[in-house]
Amino acid sequence: MGVLDRLEDEFVDVSSRRATIRELLELAVGALVFVLAAAGLAYYMAGRTAAIGVAVVLAAVFTVTIASQAYWAVTGRKDYDE
Repeated sequence: MGVLDRLEDEFVDVSSRRATIRELLELAVGALVFVLAAAGLAYYMAGRTAAIGVAVVLAAVFTVTIASQAYWAVTGRKDYDE
């Protein structure tokens, strides 16, 4: 199982039931580490401008994703059970 498959499974797992604050914080910390690692790699390979671009795009994507996960954690998701 690849890293992206594990991330997807974790996001679906959190979405399918009411998540705890700890689970949401783990997702947020994981996203932050991923953004920092990707930006660092981009800085090493392509320079400062590319690193900033990568960080901004990934931060925006993860912010929307984590906000939606928090919403579904509060409200619960019944459609995953069907």
